[in-house]
Amino acid sequence: MTTTLPLPKVDDRSPLPLYYQVREAVRQAIRERYQPGDLIPSESELQESFGVSRATIRQALQELVAEGLLQRRRGRGTFVAAPKIAEALPRIVSFSEEMRKQGLVPSTRSVRVEAVPAPTRVVESLGLAADERCLRLERIRCANDRPIVLLVSYLPERLGIDPREDFTGSLYALLEGKYGIQLGEARQVIEAAAADKPVARALEIDEGDPILIIRRGVFSRARAPVEYVEGFYRADRYRYEIRLER
Repeated sequence: MTTTLPLPKVDDRSPLPLYYQVREAVRQAIRERYQPGDLIPSESELQESFGVSRATIRQALQELVAEGLLQRRRGRGTFVAAPKIAEALPRIVSFSEEMRKQGLVPSTRSVRVEAVPAPTRVVESLGLAADERCLRLERIRCANDRPIVLLVSYLPERLGIDPREDFTGSLYALLEGKYGIQLGEARQVIEAAAADKPVARALEIDEGDPILIIRRGVFSRARAPVEYVEGFYRADRYRYEIRLER
């Protein structure tokens, strides 16, 4: 829904830049009166309300989009974004565990399972034989029924995982609880990217929207390869947090 708010005029005599004044006024409105999912006034409406140029409005909104407070949807407008789900590193946790920890309900929208030869990147990451086969598991994971990540996992066939298992829950709980595989360590890479058409369709975003890609190789405590996973996360709903010390 659209929320119309009384917004102050900017002060031309202030030493603060005009875009900064607009940005902070909109930020305060988001904090005090808006709800996630609300449609904010258009750029032309904000321009008239604040009495500044369109370029000033655009710069202010773009900074709030970059902060994750606002989200642009092509052809629809600019909306107040839902708070991002934050995952703290460096613990190995499943998606289900992380969502429950934050008071959200995890679910799985779709599951595809097939036996495939291990792709080169999986062979290199896990140290598999070139001709080794894997169980490929593709799932769309949701939080409170909203898609958050497309996960594509490769599990070496030597683990003996039954492809008829129920993979809608925590994969790590299944591996540790039923198959007795104790997870030891993981090597992970995180990078930013733009969503291609299949990923955008799965996550219900626009093609070209920003996403986070994680590539993780997981090993048991005995250093045996367990999983190679690629996760395609909605950048507007997810972030990683790392605690650093000196």
